Amino acid sequence: MPDREALTTALGAAMADLQAAIDADDQALADHLGVHRTDLRCLDLVFRHGPLPSGKLARMLGLTPGSVTALVDRLIKADYVHRRPDPTHGRRVLIVPTERAVRTVTELLRERLAEAHAELEDYSDAELDAIVRFLRSATDRHERAAARLRGEF
Repeated sequence: MPDREALTTALGAAMADLQAAIDADDQALADHLGVHRTDLRCLDLVFRHGPLPSGKLARMLGLTPGSVTALVDRLIKADYVHRRPDPTHGRRVLIVPTERAVRTVTELLRERLAEAHAELEDYSDAELDAIVRFLRSATDRHERAAARLRGEF
């Protein structure tokens, strides 16, 4: 069994490889959909967090409200999102994925999600819990580092 230093070095290398693979995959997906990378990030947020107001999308993406308006207009033109009145707020509008977007993304990701779920069967509940804790910790660490680089801390 490798020693702890070798394991942590291998983990760091694996994470860097994963980050590069995700970056390449995101670019390929954006190219396939015919959108910009930031547009893809917006679609991801709307899919994961549900309908969102433009102002919240702007904060989540780190963009100005005007930039998000242009981004949403591009996604509307591509038939990936539409604007819908917020039923809980009279003047607010929500950004919602279209049926076409849901269908397209589901088709594109179906096989890889099935493969990932099958791979998870090889891990115990305790191992999955450890992986989730590590990934959440890494996410928090990266979010804090990004905030520091932006001068928010």
